[in-house]
This record gives sequence, structure tokens and C-alpha cells, in this order.
Amino acid sequence: MSPSVSLFVNIVILAALAVTIFYCLRLSRQFNQMRADRKAFETLIQSLNLASSRAEASIRSFKETAVGNGDILQDKINKSRALSDELEIMIQAGDSLADRLQALAEKSRRAATDTSPAPSAEIQPRTRAEKELLDAIKAKQQS
Repeated sequence: MSPSVSLFVNIVILAALAVTIFYCLRLSRQFNQMRADRKAFETLIQSLNLASSRAEASIRSFKETAVGNGDILQDKINKSRALSDELEIMIQAGDSLADRLQALAEKSRRAATDTSPAPSAEIQPRTRAEKELLDAIKAKQQS
């Protein structure tokens, strides 16, 4: 082989080696960057795992609180419904009693007007209970 061909081949090999070294350095920097990014990525994953476990614990706590408050609220609703039913029964009994009292009062008034020649202007109550009863009858008559 001639010296010029050998020199040319050596230059080509040298250029190829230089290009290879350049790409090796570049690849080495990329690997180093990838390692650094991997560490940051692992740190991020650990943070996400921690946040996830905290969120799960919070959700469990919220569920327990919601169930407890739901039970308390349901108990109050049931008691309120029972009281409402009792009040409805009391109201119906009161209305029935007022109707009977009014009927008795009208019957008594008719009997009083039939037996007495001069009608009295107004009945005077003797006790507080009689006064309340008369007021209730007057209110019922006006409505």
C-alpha cells in the first residue's frame, strides 16, 4: 500500500473515531441527564404515593363521619316524624272536642232560650276554665 493511501485511510479512521467519540460523549451526557431525571421521577412518584395514601385516609375519615352524621340525622328525622304524627292526632282530637263543645253550647243555648222568657245579653263565667271555654267557643263560631 502506498503511503498516501495509508495516510488517507488513517485520516478516515481518525475522523470516524472523532465522530464516534463525539457521539459517545453526547450519549454519556444524555445517560447522565436520564439518571438525574430518573431520580427526580422517583422522588415525584414517592411524593405522589404519600399524597395518595393521605387522600385515601382522608376519604375513609370523611366516609366514617358521613355515615355517623347520616345515622344521627336519620334518627332525628324518625323522631320528628313520630312527633309530627302525634301532633296530628292531638290536633284532630282537639278539633273533634271543639266541635262537640260547640254542639253542646248550641244545645245549651237553645235550652236556655226555651226556658227563660228574657234572653240574657251574655253569660258570665265563674272560673278561669269557663272563661277559656267560652272564648274558644266564640272563636270557633266566628270562624
